[in-house]
Amino acid sequence: GRVTNFIGIQSDITKRKKAEEALFRVSRKLEAANHRMKSDLNDARELQLAMLPAHVPEVPYVNIAVTMKTAQEVGGDYYDFHVDESGNLTIALGDATGHGLKAGTIVTATKILFNSLVHHADPKYILKQTSIALKEI
Repeated sequence: GRVTNFIGIQSDITKRKKAEEALFRVSRKLEAANHRMKSDLNDARELQLAMLPAHVPEVPYVNIAVTMKTAQEVGGDYYDFHVDESGNLTIALGDATGHGLKAGTIVTATKILFNSLVHHADPKYILKQTSIALKEI
């Protein structure tokens, strides 16, 4: 009933512990980067939605209703309206190719171009100038 001998087996787990610590540090960095990215995308989405008209124009000859659901946080969807002094309605509808920051940039440029060119009477002129400007981006 007495122990006279025993066998002990030890394994050096230093490498495993260092790998676990490194994995933990990388995981924390990825979580922080993911949080920043989600915050940036949310800001971009808010900017995109802020560029859309707050109200649709009321004109006697047509009823207008709009809605938008983007597939991702930020999309390239765009619409806008302009009613001139004579009551003529100009509508801009678009969907920039892709999603994310690039599409959001195109939408921003399109809104600026629409607002600056919509006073021209010729829609072909508006589209041509918009196309020329957007090709430069």
